[in-house]
Amino acid sequence: MKKTLSVVLTSAMALSMFSSVAFGKTSADFTDLKDLDAATKVKFDAMITAGIFDGVTETTFGLKDEMNRAQFAKVAALIMGLEVNKDLKTSTFTDVSVTDAANGYALPYIEALKTAGVTDGYAEGQYNPAGKVTKEQLATFLVRVLGQDAAAKGKTGTDTTVSGWAQGYVALALELKLLSNGTDGKFGGMTNATRDLLVTGAYEAKQQYVPAGKVSVTGAKATGVQQVTVSFNKPVDTAKATLALTKGTLAVASTVKFTEDKKSAVLTLTDYKITEGNYSVSLSGLDAAAVDKATANFTAENEKVTKIDFVNASEKIALSNHVKMKLKAVNQYGENASFIGGSYTAYVNGSTANLTRNDDTGLLELNVDTTTVGGNPSQPEVSVLPVNVFFTNSSVSVQKTFKIGTAPYVTKVELGDVSYPNNAKALMNKGEVAEIAVTRIDQYGDAIASDYTGAADMKAEVIVTPYSNDAFTIDKAVTDWGKVKVTLSKNVEKDTDFTLTTYVGSASATKTVSVKSSKVANKVEIAPYTGTIAEADTNKYITLVAYDAAGNKLSAEDIVTNAKEGRFTIQTSGATLATGTGIATVTVGGANTGIVESGEHKGQLKLATIDATERGIVFLNVGIYSSETQNNDTEQFTVQEGRKPVTITVVTDPASKAILGADSKFKLVVKDQFGETLDGRAGLLNKYALKTSVTGAAYGTIDGQDADYVYANNQEYSGNAFTGFNKGFVFNTDGDAGKMEFTAQLVEIVNPADRTKDKEIKKVTKSIETVASSTELTYALTAVSDLYAALDSSQLTTGQKDAPLTLLTGRTLEITAKDNAGNNVVIPQDRIVGVTSSDSNVLKVTFDPAGKAKLNGYKAGTANVTVTFTAANGEVKDMTTSVKVKGDAVAVASLTAGNTTKTVDNDAVPAVYDIMDLALTDNYGIEYKGTNIDGYKLLTGGLVYTVSGVTGGTVSVDQTTGAVTIGAGVTEFTLKAISNNGKTATTLVTVID
Repeated sequence: MKKTLSVVLTSAMALSMFSSVAFGKTSADFTDLKDLDAATKVKFDAMITAGIFDGVTETTFGLKDEMNRAQFAKVAALIMGLEVNKDLKTSTFTDVSVTDAANGYALPYIEALKTAGVTDGYAEGQYNPAGKVTKEQLATFLVRVLGQDAAAKGKTGTDTTVSGWAQGYVALALELKLLSNGTDGKFGGMTNATRDLLVTGAYEAKQQYVPAGKVSVTGAKATGVQQVTVSFNKPVDTAKATLALTKGTLAVASTVKFTEDKKSAVLTLTDYKITEGNYSVSLSGLDAAAVDKATANFTAENEKVTKIDFVNASEKIALSNHVKMKLKAVNQYGENASFIGGSYTAYVNGSTANLTRNDDTGLLELNVDTTTVGGNPSQPEVSVLPVNVFFTNSSVSVQKTFKIGTAPYVTKVELGDVSYPNNAKALMNKGEVAEIAVTRIDQYGDAIASDYTGAADMKAEVIVTPYSNDAFTIDKAVTDWGKVKVTLSKNVEKDTDFTLTTYVGSASATKTVSVKSSKVANKVEIAPYTGTIAEADTNKYITLVAYDAAGNKLSAEDIVTNAKEGRFTIQTSGATLATGTGIATVTVGGANTGIVESGEHKGQLKLATIDATERGIVFLNVGIYSSETQNNDTEQFTVQEGRKPVTITVVTDPASKAILGADSKFKLVVKDQFGETLDGRAGLLNKYALKTSVTGAAYGTIDGQDADYVYANNQEYSGNAFTGFNKGFVFNTDGDAGKMEFTAQLVEIVNPADRTKDKEIKKVTKSIETVASSTELTYALTAVSDLYAALDSSQLTTGQKDAPLTLLTGRTLEITAKDNAGNNVVIPQDRIVGVTSSDSNVLKVTFDPAGKAKLNGYKAGTANVTVTFTAANGEVKDMTTSVKVKGDAVAVASLTAGNTTKTVDNDAVPAVYDIMDLALTDNYGIEYKGTNIDGYKLLTGGLVYTVSGVTGGTVSVDQTTGAVTIGAGVTEFTLKAISNNGKTATTLVTVID
């Protein structure tokens, strides 16, 4: 005889049947399940409500009853979701008959298992429906449900209570926690399985089961007035999956939350209620090849009230000018009904009364004056008040007669949950507020209203423990009645739970307000300094790194705040801390901290001067010393010799040749012995100098690149003033043909009285040759990048299109030249005398008589542009190049702020894009700056500006004009620009008056 139920299960088993059938019963309907623990009840409820199990009677489940093979067949077929022909009357097994009074019901389930290849019976032609199912057979079934047959065959066991063939299956079932050993440590595999084991074992298998095949949406239904539950046949990839709800063609906005097992999801409607009609839920975001059924439809009904109940605790109510009666109206989903109070009709002692709905609790509230009944003064403990409430135009109602008791007095105080800002779980920052709702309960269990005539004698008092006279500010005006409201007066050093005890008369209640240490420095470090500190240096910035109690790194703003609160003790020797404007001082006492409070170096320690001499030591000690924290860090720096110039470095070379009228920039800088650019220092005066000279002045002139530093031929720069030199120069070829040279000579002044003895350190010569117009040159057009079809776009104004020479979306043609040796030759860009397009429907060209040619795209396509120009020798030549015009929409490719920090005068505030020096580059490589950022906002999508981190007042940005308004007292703020596709740029702004 066969010892096992022959099971050939594959991953196609549909354990999702557990959640697809609902018969209404739960474990609460059976007397022998009442003592189950909560976790086990969940498992039983899942199986019972799915219709997999029912009781042996209406009130008895049969927890320890043994299962026979007929019962097992029904459970297996239902778990697998097999197609069952309940009209079937004949079995292929000789011992299975519909006339069998005990087991005949199982015939269609047994045949379904055989058809599915799950069983071939117990013996030849027999199924043995009355036979029992052993624990090891149950273990085998559950393991195979999970597709772990091969894994089980690879395992062994030594449990003497388990048959040899089942050892691997039992071992794996125990490992997967599908079943468990008995209290004796043995499995008891050959004993018969009871119904409780099958329920819990099958439930555990369901949690781990992942069916093979494609994902399908198996159902959707309204489970709340603003909630839809969607189920799947298997777990979905929640990182990719998205769900959309529609009613007809109307998209219904919702948020989606997937369950932990990823087999279902709840859609919460954001601004819409479920109403009567047909809905559809669509699944997307997954690989199409992995999805079978991506939609589910359901029909919903309008919300309706199914039940109304009073929630007042007693049959009596207080004698008061204001008694608040509470009622609960429930809808068909078991929720508090969402209908407003006006949807109900109330009669109090025969007279109509108004109800309101408390949106916080979802309850209905009926305010009643019980001091009179029927126009007569109420008699305490004698008078009664009948109240009838019904949902208008329906039969759903509730009626109750209350006896009027005595005047209310507080017997109990109830405190609501602590409400922290932004749904946080604790107060974290100075100024944050926590609120706790306070309810005074009278002798009948009802809330006392704030406008009760005796309310003035029911004020609340709040005691905070552990005692703190400065951690909290209690809002007395608010706390007197409706709520406890506390404000965090200062940031705390360590996480602390404060107990707030609220007293009203002799009644009291407590709540814990949690305060997290945030932005309070509990540890400070001096960051490694990578620069050089030299004798007589000024303005050296040392970075401080601070952490709060949780180990979070503090921002520069936080460091400044801690400094102003006197959190840091700073000691120096060999250097002097900076003082004055821009340096934080302790709020109480005014002590200097040396910490920069705004701008590029915000939060850094500024050493105004290095006082120690060469090979001396600069010593720093930064510490935190309080009752809760003792921490410090020290650093010392060896002072190097004073900075001196040692070389001249070439940053940019000029062109080697130029046609008359062309310009070429070049840049040289002085470097010190540490490789840093040296703009000079006072101690170098009369010790070092930078001599310059120009030869070939007849061939052109030299100017400084920076207008603030005018260059004069043969100029000498003193050792304390190299800045103008370091700004760079320009060769202007505005003379005759020939070679012009610029020489820079760095010297050490040996004897200020005799400069002939100067000692040369470094000499650099740069030259440019102005070539004759007759020079043979080879010309080329610079490549023209793809153009946008701007002239055909509705995103540009008529005024912009009518000025093609200044249209930013176009491109200017440029001509380059080389001599016969291949050297680049700079030429003036006014050589063009004409330009044409091969297809003006694709490419529009505009010629400026000043010698410039502008190309603008009209419609998508390709066109050739031909340029006619005058060569240096006077010949008129032409060149042709191909230009592509595209219709791809303009998008922001990059957004940068040229100014990461900026100081502005509040008396003359530039526009936001000028403060930030914004540069917006689109996908065609076109750059927009200044007013063009606003002028082309229809094309680029525009920018949105935000303001954060304001210190000392208010700041606003006009989103239309870009105008920035800075309120009085503002010292610092951060500007942020955001494009419509998420690109961002920020600038830290320091304000001066």
